[in-house]
Amino acid sequence: MSTALDLAPDVFEAYAAIDAFSESIGISMGKNGVWIAAAAQTLQALLLTTDKDFDHLHPIYISRDWIDPSLFKAK
Repeated sequence: MSTALDLAPDVFEAYAAIDAFSESIGISMGKNGVWIAAAAQTLQALLLTTDKDFDHLHPIYISRDWIDPSLFKAK
């Protein structure tokens, strides 16, 4: 059994706010990144990432933890 969540309006609003904020401070995010951030904000989820694309949004819009990808490279 699956459950559908009616998050669309909130995610769209978060997307617009995050995209506008990013552009206002001169940061051009990829559109997929904006969707990810909008979903994380709407769900109040902790975003785990191995890149720095979301740094400017933390803690204003999202909570994120950066994971150093070099910790997982084979030696």
